[in-house]
Amino acid sequence: MTTTAASATTRGAALAAPALAACAGAVDLLAFAGLGGAFAGIVTGNLVIAGLGVGTADLGRIGAVTEAVAGFAAGLFAWSRLWRRRPDAVLGPLVAELAVLAALAAGWFAAAGRPGPVLGPFLLVLASIAMGGQSVVALRLHAATTYMTGALTGALHDLAAGRPGGRVAALGQIGALVAGAIVAAALLSAARPAAALLPIGLVAVAIGVRLPADRGRGAKRGEK
Repeated sequence: MTTTAASATTRGAALAAPALAACAGAVDLLAFAGLGGAFAGIVTGNLVIAGLGVGTADLGRIGAVTEAVAGFAAGLFAWSRLWRRRPDAVLGPLVAELAVLAALAAGWFAAAGRPGPVLGPFLLVLASIAMGGQSVVALRLHAATTYMTGALTGALHDLAAGRPGGRVAALGQIGALVAGAIVAAALLSAARPAAALLPIGLVAVAIGVRLPADRGRGAKRGEK
């Protein structure tokens, strides 16, 4: 592999993380605004919402949060288990996430973007499973995509301490997540049934830019 090709591979791999962060922002926005008021991938926020539900005896909030956290945990466990023998695998887990998001989009579109009390919880679980699976990918990419509190903490700590670190990348991830949420919100207002297509497109982008990196590693192994 030439130096130029290796450099292109590295840049392509680095683009996958922002695409996934934007996807997480879009999915969380759709879940919170359209699937019962719980986040698909923000467990801390869901626990606070659960506290609100318990404190106000709001069973609806408690139910939505329970579904979301259970779905996230199931996705995290399933993706970790399925690819436990391939600790560097990224494309397989991303394709699996894409399939779950496609099922979510199909249900969302069938309900014209307004799923009822039966379909809504099911779609929330699918969204949360996808984000749990994406969290496994994020660990393998060494980048935050669904968990931004730690990313912001690390970035600001390094900045204040004058230490070199990945603060630019971390802030970029946060910006990508916010951008994904903004675009999803705009789609909810302008073209609600199509809003669930955004996360699919973003994961597809991550897969597309990741392919050269995986092929490059395969070529390197073949040369040895």
